[in-house]
Amino acid sequence: MKVLIIEDEKPAALRLAKMLDEAAEQVEVQAILHTVEASVDYLQRSPEPDLIFLDIQLGDGKSFDIFRKVQVSSKIIFTTAFDEYALKAFRYNSIDYLLKPLKKKDLDAALAKYMSQAPKQQQLPDDIRQLLLSFHTGQPAYKHRFLVRKGSRFLSVSASDVAYIYTKDRICHLRTHGGEDYLIDENLEELEAGLDPSLFFRANRQYIVHYDAVQQAVSWFDGKLKLAIEPVPNEEIVISRLKAADFKKWLGK
Repeated sequence: MKVLIIEDEKPAALRLAKMLDEAAEQVEVQAILHTVEASVDYLQRSPEPDLIFLDIQLGDGKSFDIFRKVQVSSKIIFTTAFDEYALKAFRYNSIDYLLKPLKKKDLDAALAKYMSQAPKQQQLPDDIRQLLLSFHTGQPAYKHRFLVRKGSRFLSVSASDVAYIYTKDRICHLRTHGGEDYLIDENLEELEAGLDPSLFFRANRQYIVHYDAVQQAVSWFDGKLKLAIEPVPNEEIVISRLKAADFKKWLGK
């Protein structure tokens, strides 16, 4: 799915791009534009995207001005801090109208709505199909990719490649099964809420571990458990007596 983001606030645009990357692997953000003029120029010169995320208040006018200068057949999801333009927005190819700050559940619902309106013959990517299935069944759509940093580089890491996520000096890190260590912007509480609990377990305040990374658990003092993890972490991972029973059930599933 090819996506165009038109948003005059750069932090908001980057946050949306990150949320899209995490929502669906096959989403390709073609460009991020900030003005009416730049958007008109891009749409005149480039192939139309499948979907446009469109802020209403842009730096040089309202995004509705774009439609006066260029014909747009792409589906549109409007994003704005104001609800006063909702009726006008739906005169165009709008399939949803999201209020800022964007929430993950609202974005997921909008993407699912877009895909439900796609031509029946279109082959849906597995992760988009999973997203649609989650809305039909009521089962949550779990996080399957993470945007991480290493130096000045941003990379995307699949959930299946994650050995564990941990905090050190109040900074959140992600370590892969191959031993690569990256920085990640979310905190453990935010990450835990979107993880598949059959694959990830919150061991303690510092660590969330992936099932495949656990080599063994050893009985420790006062009913606690000490984990053997690969790759070897920087410190011992100990599970409290209160969480030990839940961990054993999780490990045996």
